Amino acid sequence: MKQTVVREGGRVARGTQWAARLALAVTFLTAAPACRLSAQTDILDRAVAAFQAVRTLRADFVQTVRDPMIGTNETSRGEFLQERPDRFAMRWRDPAGDMIVSDGQFLWVYLPSSTPGQVIRSALNRSRGGTPDVVADFLDRPRERFEVSHERTEAVGGRPADVLALVPRDRNAPYRRVLLWIDRGDALPRQVEITEASGAVRRVTLQRLRVNPRLPAGSFEFRVPPGARVVDATR
Repeated sequence: MKQTVVREGGRVARGTQWAARLALAVTFLTAAPACRLSAQTDILDRAVAAFQAVRTLRADFVQTVRDPMIGTNETSRGEFLQERPDRFAMRWRDPAGDMIVSDGQFLWVYLPSSTPGQVIRSALNRSRGGTPDVVADFLDRPRERFEVSHERTEAVGGRPADVLALVPRDRNAPYRRVLLWIDRGDALPRQVEITEASGAVRRVTLQRLRVNPRLPAGSFEFRVPPGARVVDATR
């Protein structure tokens, strides 16, 4: 096999092409992680900034819950309403009557499809974003609370999105990992997937997302249904 010889100023430099290729490869390998980190940072910063401009939000949602421990896979649908900083509501149409409401003081959970006749009232944990809101909770101080990485790109409802993975720094968090689908157009989350500590996976897809609409009066009021027992979990 003939060796490449390059003459430079009358001297023979052997293997110069291989050295150049090696240098190029090293440059690529050392620069690639920085590029990925920069892209991930830009996506996260855009998402946080976009969400800070949200005062109210309204969307339809589809939720799927897969529990590998018991082999179930359930789908439900409803409406999602939000008024920052600490009011939100998920009201199900299917199964009808289920709801989770944060009124700014308490969190109310009423799920007659699985626990008829029982309402759970708990205090809001303001130290970690205020509510278990599937949108707000994960865009509140994300770098402080999570290890963040870019997973892939994937469309949601025909809209291109970047998928960010958030792993909680707190080992006592109720979930192992969160995936956020961040829209490449408006930088708002279009889908959230939460892997809980139990291994169950909950995915919420937002459809017909409307930002800063005027919400109906009483959107975040909860009235205890007649005959329902209130379990006080505020203490």
